[in-house]
Amino acid sequence: MRQLPRGVKSPRKGLRYKLMLAFSLMSVTPLLACMYLITAYIFPQVQNMVDASTIMLISIVISILGLGLAKGLVDPVVDMAVEARIIASGEYDRKIRVSTDDELGFLGESINLMTQSIKTNITELKFIGQKTKEIDLEIHKKIVSLSSLLQLGDIISKGSVELGTITDLTVQKVAAVFDRGYAILYLARPKDGDFLARSSSGVQNDKLLGLVLKETGGSIFERLMRERSTLIVDDSMKKSKDTEEVRVAYGAKNLVAAPLHSGRKTLGILVVGNDHDDFRFRTDDVDLIKVFARQVTIAIENDALLKKTEALAIVDELTGLFNKNYILSRLEEEIKRAIFYQRPCSFIVFNIDNFKIFREAKGDLAAEDVLKRMSKLVKENATPMGKAGRIDWDEFAILLPEKNKKEAASITEALRKKVEGYSFSSEGKLSFTISVGVSENPIDGSTKEELFKKAIDALASAKAAGKNRVAV
Repeated sequence: MRQLPRGVKSPRKGLRYKLMLAFSLMSVTPLLACMYLITAYIFPQVQNMVDASTIMLISIVISILGLGLAKGLVDPVVDMAVEARIIASGEYDRKIRVSTDDELGFLGESINLMTQSIKTNITELKFIGQKTKEIDLEIHKKIVSLSSLLQLGDIISKGSVELGTITDLTVQKVAAVFDRGYAILYLARPKDGDFLARSSSGVQNDKLLGLVLKETGGSIFERLMRERSTLIVDDSMKKSKDTEEVRVAYGAKNLVAAPLHSGRKTLGILVVGNDHDDFRFRTDDVDLIKVFARQVTIAIENDALLKKTEALAIVDELTGLFNKNYILSRLEEEIKRAIFYQRPCSFIVFNIDNFKIFREAKGDLAAEDVLKRMSKLVKENATPMGKAGRIDWDEFAILLPEKNKKEAASITEALRKKVEGYSFSSEGKLSFTISVGVSENPIDGSTKEELFKKAIDALASAKAAGKNRVAV
């Protein structure tokens, strides 16, 4: 009997066994009848054992021929049952051997067709399962990417996070979109306009990290920035001068390079890639990278607008005095005017004595209330032509055109005395003193930097001499 594979059970009593038993039982009657007919009609005068043996031999031969015929009918059925049992256990590559063209052959061919159909369906199910997994992964990847974009958009809209932090986070998020992916953001260096790798994630390619790009250069990345086009390098792209330059000159297998532009200005270029073999970027992958590049562009534009707004602002929000940028710019203008007309111009810097200790003890709200009251005193004691500003947390400055050092010191001394006798709290007596430094053009310098430094040095002298005084 054919040996069954491991795990496939064999029936306890096979068809062959049952057939032999049934045939043996059924052969008894025909044999007896045969013997009777032979002895009664064919050999009625049997006189010895030879004749009887001949009769028995003929009967046995007839029985064997019948058994052989029955076995020839049953064996294919048994083999077919065994093969069907093996196929049912999961071995769909097996086939039933068909050697006849009768009903058994037709049954075997039908089983083979059913097996092939099951095998095809299982293969299709495996393929569908694999595609489903891939689709699930892509959906998860898109959800993560969209979440990252929403997070970046929220951070950019708040305007409270530094640009460097935003660009670092962006390249981390876009690099994570691809398995073993990397990302590099090249931005212009302020002093010379060259584009350097300012933020990167997952990069192991020193050639790309150390790349210095010029807007007028001839490399592929430099041409992309000028032409405002996106470069795709992967296995789907035919060999070209650009793709070979990226792969040979920079050692990169797959990447997408998306330039960043604001109006007519080139801001930089975002490069995203990986080192997989036989990899292809899908259209939605490229679109996603472009969206990340646009997010970086928005962040850079917002940062530039914030800086421009800060530069244009002239008033300190807390005190209502002029801010440091405005005071120093006006100081420069007044120095030029004073030099041209040969007139004096003084600059005063003062701060509140022991204010840091008060702030640490009472907190920021109490400290801000004191600064507001101080700004009121400063406004009241600045001359009509003078301009007062807050240049640091507790540090103030007064610009006094047409005033020499002696006149400036006199004005400041009057302010010092008012501060000393002023109560900075409506609930009880709270007093402060100030230390003052005074400088004058052209005695102490002919630039804003020189006058500012001289005033700061004089302020330090007032502090060292015991505070609550004016140093000239």
